[in-house]
Amino acid sequence: MAEILVRSVVSPDIEILARFDHTVRTKKVWQMDQNMSENGIKTGFKEADLPREMKIQYPHSPEILLDRWKDFSIVLVGCIDNAPIGYLTMSTMYAPEMVWVKDLVVNHGWRRKGIGTTLIQAAIDWAKTRRFFRMTVEMSSKNYPAINMANNLGFEFSGFNDNYFMNNDLALFFARYLR
Repeated sequence: MAEILVRSVVSPDIEILARFDHTVRTKKVWQMDQNMSENGIKTGFKEADLPREMKIQYPHSPEILLDRWKDFSIVLVGCIDNAPIGYLTMSTMYAPEMVWVKDLVVNHGWRRKGIGTTLIQAAIDWAKTRRFFRMTVEMSSKNYPAINMANNLGFEFSGFNDNYFMNNDLALFFARYLR
């Protein structure tokens, strides 16, 4: 495979990125279990097998990427032979010294080839050079491949928010310190 070049987005990329296949196929999800009693609330997550493979819609509308991309601190694009094949968006507005990965998308034909990992590593390098000390990645609880990737890259589960996305999906947050 050719070398992956990671660079900042340029405006002609946005239309290409919005046309990517943003869906995910999975046979597993993280299922939330919540029990309330007079003594408190207990929330847990467990890996759940689905009866068949499911196609998951991306929680952000790709069509509004053109409107959203200017709100991010940086948008990184992964390219092979100058053609965009994946992208990552980050914001630095949520907490001091922390970056927040809002989107990580690899076009369908390029998945499971290390593109997402390369984009995350480039984001870590970008954050470190700017003295950020922590990175959080958000994803739908249905995006099992992203959950596995986050775990494999040293991110730890750090929280959730029900009905977080516009499509009412539950968001999971994974974070790690940048050293």
